[in-house]
Amino acid sequence: MAYLQLTGKTIPADYSRDRYMIMKKIGIDSNANVYKAVYLPGYLRAEQRLAKAPQYVSVKAIPIGRGTRAFDREIRRSIFSSTPGAENIVEIKKKFYSNLTFLCASMAYMSEGSLRYIMSKWFTWGLPEDCIAIALRETIKGLSYLHGRGRAHGKIDAGQIFVNGNSNGVAIKLGFEASMYEHDQERWNPIAMPSTSTLPLRDITKWGTAPEDFSAEEESRYSYKPHSDIWLVGITALELAYGYFPVRDRAEFEAVIEEITKKKKLPTIEELKKITDEEKVKRKGKRVMKFLEKKLKSMAAKREKKERQFSPEFEEVVVKCLSRKPRKRPTANQLLLFKFFQRSKDLKFFQKAVVNRKKVMEY
Repeated sequence: MAYLQLTGKTIPADYSRDRYMIMKKIGIDSNANVYKAVYLPGYLRAEQRLAKAPQYVSVKAIPIGRGTRAFDREIRRSIFSSTPGAENIVEIKKKFYSNLTFLCASMAYMSEGSLRYIMSKWFTWGLPEDCIAIALRETIKGLSYLHGRGRAHGKIDAGQIFVNGNSNGVAIKLGFEASMYEHDQERWNPIAMPSTSTLPLRDITKWGTAPEDFSAEEESRYSYKPHSDIWLVGITALELAYGYFPVRDRAEFEAVIEEITKKKKLPTIEELKKITDEEKVKRKGKRVMKFLEKKLKSMAAKREKKERQFSPEFEEVVVKCLSRKPRKRPTANQLLLFKFFQRSKDLKFFQKAVVNRKKVMEY
């Protein structure tokens, strides 16, 4: 997308003396670009700014006239996320215009990117179950905050759960409205997108949405209810568990969900392959996608001889979230009382198992 680039520039904020030094582009969202930046307070002199430790933020910028009104509405809808109790939402810090050219929103900088980005590079077979529990727990806390204020999210997936790690610890936060974006450096796992016939993970909240919302138009997504979010928590749990979701259409997706809710158990990789292939045979005969079959066999060979097994507590969470009847799905607060989350480890464990391990693997 050939939008105006801000990388390498220092931009003013409205008519104040505040400045933002744009370092690099880190993401995109519709007509907007998202950048890593250094906030330069206007009340500090130049020499004071140099002596002060850099204050990193993310700046989401959209050129005036390219969906500015919609972006402005998103900012206003998400500005309350900076209020007390919203620690698990990526907060919007400030809205400003820059040189009458861009409408911008500064928000918390999430140094490690999204969970999907992390998995695509370092955990292609999915996160360890203990880490899934921590990530979902923090996400559900954010949902509890939103639902308690009569708001639904509507677009929960692994790509909108962001991680920040520094010397003070690690934080896991949910992007919401104006603070949502797609990580620019996200490298899709080839198993997740073996061909154009496989549904892309970046659209999982569309093709994997709750049954009662599947036919809803994009414009009506703000009428989604909290129980729709709970369904997406279940779908996100599956993505975190497998690292991918190899279905080619909604029918195969529903076949997988039906199998899980019927048996109350998550399938192994080979069982998942069998479910999707059987669904394809039902509709298109015995012709199967050879590329996908080859990839899945290769993946199975690289795994340990014993297929990954999930705990009954984790499977219970997934099954409850994926109930076809909305009224049977638990609320966010009820989910947090499940054994899977009550027994979950602290954020320090996530930092050691994911953030620190990721940094070691980079070398």
